[in-house]
Amino acid sequence: MKAWKTACASLLTLALLPSSVLAQKKTNRVIYTPTEGRQIYNDRCAVCHLANGGGRGGEDEEGNGFPPLIGMSEWLATREGQLYVAHAIIYGPYGSVLVGDRFYYGLMPRFGPRFTNVQIVEVIRYIAEVLNKPAPGYRPITVEIVQAARGLRDNMDELELERSELPPR
Repeated sequence: MKAWKTACASLLTLALLPSSVLAQKKTNRVIYTPTEGRQIYNDRCAVCHLANGGGRGGEDEEGNGFPPLIGMSEWLATREGQLYVAHAIIYGPYGSVLVGDRFYYGLMPRFGPRFTNVQIVEVIRYIAEVLNKPAPGYRPITVEIVQAARGLRDNMDELELERSELPPR
């Protein structure tokens, strides 16, 4: 168990480390600047969800790990699904997530303060259009949907309610 916690802490640290494509603002806050979905995904998401979107872990008795991002075509073809995914990226869910017959108990970083709305759009489009096959009726997420997600409450109850209204994965 201790090794798993150490590994998770290391992965989380790696996910948040600045890459070589950073700019420094006068406030000394490091801003992540890439705007291409594939690069954002590979720099910030793949460490936990893997490069192919297959997820990590979930097979131990405690269900530790990060859920797969593949198998989300149906969600990403709806405004509600896109809103939920944007909300999750912005506020960083934690606690149990059921995908198929597995629970995942990973802790996702809050990317809202680190990503612009355009970056969130691009990473969701990468997940929807490259890691998943777009479902019938799919329309790409918009900046307006991401902005609406930023206006949602920052609490797990809200995220869980949104998720419960989506089809099971």
